[in-house]
Amino acid sequence: MVELTRDEVLGLLRRQVSENGSQQAYASSVGLSPQYVADVLHGRRAPGPVILAALGVRRVERFVAAEVRS
Repeated sequence: MVELTRDEVLGLLRRQVSENGSQQAYASSVGLSPQYVADVLHGRRAPGPVILAALGVRRVERFVAAEVRS
């Protein structure tokens, strides 16, 4: 499993949008509104399951131990 940063996921989305010719064409191809796609691209919303599936990515929640200060 390869971990991706949010920026890397957005890069994949930008590439797919470019391959489709426009945000509107991409949104139509995956059944989403152009505004939602624009919001994701501009960081106003997180990519949801439809976009993640189209990118071949899944969201995984992680927890890490907090640093203990002495």
